[in-house]
Amino acid sequence: MKTALSRLYAVLISFENNARIVAIITMTAIIFVQVSARFIMIWSIFIGAVVSSREDNHICMGGFVRTRKGIALFKVISKIVTFLFLCVFVKWSFDYALHSYKKDMNSIVLNVPMIVVHSCFLVTGTLMALHSFVHLLRQTRDALHIFRTSAV
Repeated sequence: MKTALSRLYAVLISFENNARIVAIITMTAIIFVQVSARFIMIWSIFIGAVVSSREDNHICMGGFVRTRKGIALFKVISKIVTFLFLCVFVKWSFDYALHSYKKDMNSIVLNVPMIVVHSCFLVTGTLMALHSFVHLLRQTRDALHIFRTSAV
């Protein structure tokens, strides 16, 4: 009887040890996935902002002016303001990414270099600035056309 109980007890100990190892490995894998998902989420949000910039679908204001010339001028001014803001944002994000890289900043949990996240602002900000500049050129061309044809 003691032998059967000893074997049963050994099986129980083995099960506990293996369950502990599986639980720790599973927990570590889940934490890794969660942290990786956060990085991916940040990138996907900012890529979405790039797409909105490319398609010129960001929130905009209107209603200040009612004439064709006024609307055209307002659109040009808003594109200039947006482009200038994005230039400042790109400069700030470059400085921030460079600081992160020089200081060798790492995430606390996985020790992933934070430049992975901080470069997101620089990359997507640059792309948004590029798309805003393209829209500025188009709006300026359209405004010039409106001003030329209205003067005739």
